Amino acid sequence: MRKLTWRTFLRIMWPDYTMSKAAQTINRRWLQKQAFVLGVGSAVLTLVAFPLYHYLTVRPGETVLLGQPQRITVLIIAALCIALPLFSSRLRRNADLFSSLNLVALFACLAIDIAMSARQRRYTTIGLVPLFGSTFVFTNIRLMTLAYVVSAVFFVWLNVIMDRALETIIIYIAAYTIAWWMAMIRLRSLNRISFDQARLYERKVYDDRVRLARDLHDSLGGDLMQLSLQLRGETPREQMLELAQSVIARTRTLVAALEPESEILPFPAYAKEYAERMTRTGKLEVRCEERGVWPELRLDDNINLQAIFSEWMTNTLKYSVATQIGIQLLRRAEYCYVIIRDDGHGFRWKGDRRGSGLRNIFLRAQLIDARIFSRRTGHGTQFFIKFRGRQ
Repeated sequence: MRKLTWRTFLRIMWPDYTMSKAAQTINRRWLQKQAFVLGVGSAVLTLVAFPLYHYLTVRPGETVLLGQPQRITVLIIAALCIALPLFSSRLRRNADLFSSLNLVALFACLAIDIAMSARQRRYTTIGLVPLFGSTFVFTNIRLMTLAYVVSAVFFVWLNVIMDRALETIIIYIAAYTIAWWMAMIRLRSLNRISFDQARLYERKVYDDRVRLARDLHDSLGGDLMQLSLQLRGETPREQMLELAQSVIARTRTLVAALEPESEILPFPAYAKEYAERMTRTGKLEVRCEERGVWPELRLDDNINLQAIFSEWMTNTLKYSVATQIGIQLLRRAEYCYVIIRDDGHGFRWKGDRRGSGLRNIFLRAQLIDARIFSRRTGHGTQFFIKFRGRQ
């Protein structure tokens, strides 16, 4: 256990919540909304409850507002703290300032009532209610501390001048200290929640960037490799133009797949179309065979499976020196199988992280809960994918 030092205490009171500028913006906006709602709510409560209390507890010879300028001031300030933020977006950003102003005016009025009243206990007791209730209003530590310090100093100064009972002053000093500590604990929790939300945003942005980079690499890499083979060979210009248009269409599909609602080609149709394009290059003979009716896969599973397939085919084109490739799509009970055979150099892989392309295959296989591996055969390599078809 760490030794409790002054620096440790400072880190507890003012923790280091470092985050990116975008996350700071989200954090600030969230706190501003909290401050606006709490500030307006506290002002409305003051405007309603403050005069109602005095009206219900008025005694013979006393007046609610007549001859009580401090109470009228509280109501005017509370009304301004409601109206100004509601009708001005600039002032709305400083909602904490209005909360502090409203509460300081309320506490000052209570201090005056306690100091001037012949019957102190009535105000001494009721004054603790808004004091401890105010601990739920602030979202800014500095303004909260300033509001309590100013209110406490004014209360002590006024009651000392009026020579009020020492026990009342001590009770209120203790109450202000406890209220400040309660508000501090709440603000630490509030800032921590806000910080966690901002960090979640940062993580989501990071995951989206990684996903987008992986999708671009896996989806377009194979098509660009095919286009490179066609440019090196004697492929007719019309076929190269067709593949280039397919790359453009696939880019649009990738962008559409990032939208909440999108439709992409089912995997069997995608694999057959891929095999036809490869065969038309004249460099390879690719056959695709489907056995059994494949289920309609979820959008994310479909995208990941296409990316695994495309990445493996790209690696086959680069390294295997194959001339024939066979693709089998099988369905047995609730499991789906993809088997890719080629007659190139044999390659054995256990389905672990290795290299950039294989690492992408491994990561995407984890996303769809698939088992993957490759093994050498007498005439090349056999790549195996097994996964449960989730709909």
